[in-house]
Amino acid sequence: MKLGTYTTFDCPTKELEKAYEWLQTKFGKIGGTVRKVINPHDFGSYPSFEIDYPEMLEFIDTDEEYKDEDSQQLVEKKDDWHDKANDIEAKYCKKFEAYL
Repeated sequence: MKLGTYTTFDCPTKELEKAYEWLQTKFGKIGGTVRKVINPHDFGSYPSFEIDYPEMLEFIDTDEEYKDEDSQQLVEKKDDWHDKANDIEAKYCKKFEAYL
């Protein structure tokens, strides 16, 4: 199993496919991707949503001081992306009664 490069969201117990489609749409708008993964467990398998950064932002360290302007712009884009992703997460939790 490959975890999300950004984070993992728990799946709701109801409306799983609807939640998956909703997340794909929302993260697609900001360049992220969502994968539904079935996780093995002693008590039975369970699904999760693995959220990935846009490819160009995945390896940008927002805590690092970059000297070139292109990298600095990517840091700003990643910070902006996090703000948008946090907003999606809050709406997801409320809409699907999921607790992360």
